Amino acid sequence: MGKVIPIVYLTTFLFLFGESLQPAPRAELYERILCRNHYRSTTDVIHDCKISAVQQQLALLGGLERLSNFIPSLFAIPFAALADRYGHSFILSLAFFGIFLEELWPMIVCYFPDIFPIRLIWLHFIFNIFGGGQTMIWTLLHVIVADHVDATTRSTIFFRIRAAGTGSAVIGYAASGALMKISIWLPLIIALTSFLLGMVAMMFVPSQRVGKSDDADNESWQDRIRSAIQYPKFVFSVLSGNAKVMIIMALVTIAQLGFDSLPLMLSIYVSKKFEWSFANASFLHSLQMLVELTTCLTILPLIAMGLSRYGVSPFSKDLYIAQGSVAALVIGLWCLGLAPVIGLAVFGIVMAGLGTAQESVLRSMVTDMVDPEGVSIAYSAMTMLRTIGASVSGPIYAGLYAAGLDHGWSWLGLPYLFAGGLFALIFVVLLFFKDSSAYQPIPNEEVVDEDDA
Repeated sequence: MGKVIPIVYLTTFLFLFGESLQPAPRAELYERILCRNHYRSTTDVIHDCKISAVQQQLALLGGLERLSNFIPSLFAIPFAALADRYGHSFILSLAFFGIFLEELWPMIVCYFPDIFPIRLIWLHFIFNIFGGGQTMIWTLLHVIVADHVDATTRSTIFFRIRAAGTGSAVIGYAASGALMKISIWLPLIIALTSFLLGMVAMMFVPSQRVGKSDDADNESWQDRIRSAIQYPKFVFSVLSGNAKVMIIMALVTIAQLGFDSLPLMLSIYVSKKFEWSFANASFLHSLQMLVELTTCLTILPLIAMGLSRYGVSPFSKDLYIAQGSVAALVIGLWCLGLAPVIGLAVFGIVMAGLGTAQESVLRSMVTDMVDPEGVSIAYSAMTMLRTIGASVSGPIYAGLYAAGLDHGWSWLGLPYLFAGGLFALIFVVLLFFKDSSAYQPIPNEEVVDEDDA
C-alpha cells in the first residue's frame, strides 16, 4: 500500500472538510437574501425570516440546487474510462479544481445579490465539466483502494476512508458554527482552500492506469476509435451480467435518496421545529458525524473482525453489516421525524449515525461481483446513481417539508418518516441476499476479440 492509502485518507479528509463547512453558512445566506426579497415587496416593519413563505422558498432553492447535480453525474462512466486510460490521480486533481469553481460560484452570486438573481446558484453544476466533480472524487478514491488491497481488508479500509471523511465533517460542522459567529464568509473561504489542498495532495499519488490503457499513449487514432466503440459493450456486460449487481445499484439509489434527508433538511428542520439558530443546528451535524466516526473506527471493524474469525466470507460479512446499518437508519430516521422534543430527535440522530456506513459495505459487496477491470465502471455507476438519488431528493424533500408546514408543527418531520420508509424497504430486500454466487463477468479482452473476429 505504501504512501497511497494515507494520501487517500488525507484527500478524503480535505474534501469532506470543505464540504461540511458550507451547508450552514450557505443556508443562512440564502435565507437572508430570500427574506430581504420577500419583505421588499411588503410594508411589514418586522421581518420574520422563519415564516412559511420564506422557508418554503429556502427549501425549494436548496432542493433544486441539489437536483442540478444530476446532469454532471451522467458523465461519470466516461470520466471513469478517461481515468483508467490516462491515470486516476490526474482526473482526481482535475475534479478537485472543478469542485473549487463549483463552490465559488454560489459565493459570487450571494456576494452580489443586487446584481445576480439568487436562482443563478443553480448553474453551479456547469463547472463539473472539469473532472466530473464529486462523483469522480468519491469513485476514484475507492477505486485506488480496491486496486491496492485484497477482499479481506477492503471493507475495513473503506470504513477508514469514511472515518477520515467523517472526522473531517465533525470538525467541519463544529468549526462552521463557530466561524459563522466571526463572519458568515469565513467558513466558505476556508472550504475553498481545503479543495485546493486536496487537488495538490492527489498530485503525489502515482499515476495508475488499468488493463490495456498502459499502452494508451502509443495507440493510433484508429485503435482509440475502436476502443470507444467497444467500451459501451464492456460497460453493459459489467452492469447487467448479474441480477444482484443491478439490485444493489437500485438499493444504492434508494439509500442515497433516504440518507440525504439528514444533510439536506436537518438544519432547516431543527431550526423551524425547535427554534434553534442555524449555527446551533450545525452542531447536531457534528453529533451525527461523531457517532459515525466512532462506528467506522471501532464498532464496525470489531464486528468485521469477529465475523471473519468465525469463518464468515467477505461478502456475507459485508451483508450482515449492511443489514444492521440499514436497521439503525430506519429506527433513527423515524425517531427524528416523530420527535416532539429535542431529546428524542437527538436519539434519532445518534441511531442514524450508527447506520451511515451502509454505502461502504454495499460498494464492497459489488466489488466481489465484477471483474477487476470492471471495478471502476461499477463504482462509477454506483456513484452516479447516488448522485441521481441525491439530486432527486432535493425537490422531494422540499415538497414533503412544504406539505408538513401546511399541515402544522406535528408534520414537520414528514421528510424523515418518508426516508425511514425507504430504508425499511432496503432492509427487506437485503434479507433475501444469501451470498455473492458464482459470477463471471465478460472481461474487456473478450469483448475486443469478439469484434475483431
